[in-house]
Amino acid sequence: MRWLIVILTLVSAQAFGQASGYMGKKFLITGEISFLNALFNPNHNMNQGLNKFSFNFRSTTDLDYVIARNGTIGATFDVFYTGMKYDWNSDSYNELLVPGIEDRFDHGRIFGYGYGINYKVFRNPSKGGIAPVGSYAKFDVMLLDVRVRPFDKENDMAHSYSDRFFTPAISITLGRQRVLWDFLVLRSGIQIGFVPFGISPYLQSLDKGIERGNQQQDLRANAEARLMTYYLLNVNFGVGFLLPFRKSYKVSN
Repeated sequence: MRWLIVILTLVSAQAFGQASGYMGKKFLITGEISFLNALFNPNHNMNQGLNKFSFNFRSTTDLDYVIARNGTIGATFDVFYTGMKYDWNSDSYNELLVPGIEDRFDHGRIFGYGYGINYKVFRNPSKGGIAPVGSYAKFDVMLLDVRVRPFDKENDMAHSYSDRFFTPAISITLGRQRVLWDFLVLRSGIQIGFVPFGISPYLQSLDKGIERGNQQQDLRANAEARLMTYYLLNVNFGVGFLLPFRKSYKVSN
């Protein structure tokens, strides 16, 4: 009886003292696509509406590292692209950003990159309660590197001019990850995001419209308002790999 108690104690200590990570693998690299129907706002080709069956897309790459039995920390890289309607020949400004631009350029194409860090908390992980498997909540803080170019919708043509600026974004994702064959990761989720500097201009656009002191400020406010709706709600699916592919074992004589 005494030996049975000793054995059970040792097994229990080994189980609860297991190292974090799935089978000792702590790195996870994932590629992900986020999308939502372009019902109320145009996509990067300026198409919108249910009859167009158009979608706004965003691609994301995550590199995560397991730091606890129920948590990971990582880096996030976004590639985003969408569109908006914009008057580049407004009479409200004496100095235009693009003097002499043709009237056919009546939209703006928004594209760029997002750089951020993320933290995942796993609620009910499988495999003995070890991340990165199971249901999770992911928190992202990002800096968006934004470019806006005039766009001619009729001829599907972008102008050579580009305005560039930076703006922050934050998001929360509720999702689930599953591991197949001990290395392949499938995940899906729903993301809610905010562009803080886009909240005020977005609310203004719903009321009397966005008005700024000069056209560059006006353009950026319109772009941030559009990014606010772009990041607001998305569905995402991703595929990733646990690293290293094979677990190394130490053999002791």
